[in-house]
Amino acid sequence: FGPDSNSFRCCGNQMASYVICQFRKNMTEIRFKELGLIEYTETYNAMMQLIESQPSFHSIWSLEHYPIFTIGISEKEIIEDKLKTPPFIKTDRGGKTTFHAPGQQVFYFILNMKKLPFPPTELTKKILETASSALASYDLKHNINARDPGIFIEKQKVASIGMRIKKNYSYHGLSINVETDLDTFNSIKPCGLNVQACNLKDYIDINVANLKKELLNNF
Repeated sequence: FGPDSNSFRCCGNQMASYVICQFRKNMTEIRFKELGLIEYTETYNAMMQLIESQPSFHSIWSLEHYPIFTIGISEKEIIEDKLKTPPFIKTDRGGKTTFHAPGQQVFYFILNMKKLPFPPTELTKKILETASSALASYDLKHNINARDPGIFIEKQKVASIGMRIKKNYSYHGLSINVETDLDTFNSIKPCGLNVQACNLKDYIDINVANLKKELLNNF
């Protein structure tokens, strides 16, 4: 992970992913998509359709979701309730329950695991490390929690990650709170932890477009 002068050229995309490019001898195309504000279910279905097509390329999607709680496979206390506002929806990603809403930047990674320079067990760690590097460029003091994967500022959670692998492709990804609805988020235990969620804008003055570019250039 990290910037590389050859990353953009070899992958043919200005927002190319160094995660994949750095050690590749036979470079794999990376396609970046900016999806804007989109329903969670629509995005999930699109990921499944892409994986079923067995693409020869890697994909990174950047987006925001309408308000929704998503329930991971490790959750034992919270149950699905699609009629609530926001709804609680079961997913097949790792982890427990988290919240998505406008003001939270989400990055989904649909990557061919056979074409990465590291084993599948390293994927979550690699994504968190590169996100951390991008945040460090803003002189933001933070830390990665390996036991309960995420990025924390003063013991509050600012970024969450949940992944899954199917048919040798990863999917789901990373969410970073920039300026989202913390009252709703903190109505649950974020990711099942006894912590509060926080926003980046409570700690640093940032331009969202610049932050997104910085993150994508580091991935």
